[in-house]
Amino acid sequence: MHTRHRTIFHPALGLVLAALLTACGTENNGQTVTVNLSLIVNSRQAQQAPASRLFAWIERWFPGATPAWAQQAVTDIASLQVQITGPGIPAPATTTVPVSDPTSGQEIPVSIQAPVGPNRTITVVAFNAANQKIFGGTLPGVTLAAGAPINLEINLVRLFTVVVQKHPEGTGDGTVTSSPVGVNCGSTCSGEFEEGTTVSLNASPAAGSAFAGWSGGGCSGTGACSVANAATVTARFDAAISTNLLGVAKTGNGSGTVTSTPSGISCGAVCSSQFPTGSTVVLEAAPDSGSTLSWSGAGCSGSGACVVVMIGDQTVTANFVAAAPPPPVTLTVTVSGAGTVTSNPGGISCPGTCSAGFAPGTNVVLTATPGAGSSFSGDCTGTSSCSIVMDANRTVTATFSPPVTLTVTKMGSGTGTVMSSPTGIDCGGTCVASFPLNSPVTLTASPDSGFTFTGWSGGGCSGTGQCSTVMSGDQTVVATFEPIPPVTLTVTKDGQGNGTVTSNPPGIDCGGTCTATFPRNTVVTLTASPEILSVFDDWSGSGCNGNGPCTITMDGDKTVEAEFDLIFNLD
Repeated sequence: MHTRHRTIFHPALGLVLAALLTACGTENNGQTVTVNLSLIVNSRQAQQAPASRLFAWIERWFPGATPAWAQQAVTDIASLQVQITGPGIPAPATTTVPVSDPTSGQEIPVSIQAPVGPNRTITVVAFNAANQKIFGGTLPGVTLAAGAPINLEINLVRLFTVVVQKHPEGTGDGTVTSSPVGVNCGSTCSGEFEEGTTVSLNASPAAGSAFAGWSGGGCSGTGACSVANAATVTARFDAAISTNLLGVAKTGNGSGTVTSTPSGISCGAVCSSQFPTGSTVVLEAAPDSGSTLSWSGAGCSGSGACVVVMIGDQTVTANFVAAAPPPPVTLTVTVSGAGTVTSNPGGISCPGTCSAGFAPGTNVVLTATPGAGSSFSGDCTGTSSCSIVMDANRTVTATFSPPVTLTVTKMGSGTGTVMSSPTGIDCGGTCVASFPLNSPVTLTASPDSGFTFTGWSGGGCSGTGQCSTVMSGDQTVVATFEPIPPVTLTVTKDGQGNGTVTSNPPGIDCGGTCTATFPRNTVVTLTASPEILSVFDDWSGSGCNGNGPCTITMDGDKTVEAEFDLIFNLD
């Protein structure tokens, strides 16, 4: 049998591992077949996602036939384990191969002898150099039999490890289990879980022991411990002087869960636990939707918390009663114009299914497609999603109107950009865009360096602030940009002495050039240099004084006077 097999990391992780699986040879007394696996790490950098799995397969066997599809080096993989299980396989067919350079595109051959037959499950696990599981995935329902090649995929997800250890100074014993399953410590004190999973750890003390609390992994106290990433958690169990058994019985036609503080009962699965004699145990019940609770036994009643003092073995009954569901109420949608309306929760898909029943009190959200130009009326108004609390029969009309066009024209001898909110106009390049009828649009003008925005016209806009217009129809708005005029700096010299004044940036060299223009808001520094037998006395004008350099911000026309005196004429 020949089987082509590609093993792919989920694109959300940005990692891809391509694989080719071939099962070939002859049946061994009708019982087994040799499965040859060729794993290939494809390290090409991502360019464009594949249009379909078929195109991805074509690209693998006929390079260049389709655009390059998402690949990325997987540098932390040190080895790969492949395992085949299924009916008639008493021990899994397993092999592990090293991966020396997962970015090289090398082929890694694997050979496994496995019984033929249907419903085989292929499992691939990736390990890092510390022999930790970092990715895992399975593909069920594979048939190992002679025949034509088949194309398969396994989606691998990143894993994280939760390790549970018992405190070495604890004098008691107990077990720790996880939800979802994976840890049962006791026997299995570590487990791998898919990234994004929240793992709840629950400690159950053994008879004669008490759970003293958590440490590590961000956990403390005696309640359930929740972790969402790799962690090592320590559970301490101490010997109790004596314990009594607390049991919970669930009755009634409803449903719900019961948990205890300190932990031990999680009923659900664990409906009894030992607690130290004389201790106080608080039972909390959470009825499922549509059910109500009442306690009985051990002095408990009502629907609040049940507080039990362990003065002996105790039994508490949690009676969950399901309420009769009320009759549904009807939501009716009418569509006017070209568009569709769907509901969440499902039921409405109009046109087609334009009426549906919902449980009273249900919050139903209607979404109109296309959203541009659509509006609701009746029991809903506006142009966004329609949210209705179904406390009675309701009727909604969705009206679809075509979008309208906003055009931005730039005028003047200056340059700049105009942006819109919501997005659509980016002018510069995109100066025409469509918006929903009657929707508000805000335009913002930004002049380029050296230019100024002088104002709006059209669309009801004016002035130099933002332009806010309502798209009651097609609109044209004009934005005018002009150059910022330069400003003039004039230097005059006074006194009986002689000298020169220069500027940085250049422009003033006075002596000869005593007037120059500069861009508005330029910072100009003037320096006075006296000639022989002269001394520079001081500055005056435009905020300058003293005899050091004069620094001016050119926010308008400026005049500065520099006074030079003869050394021998100083007062």
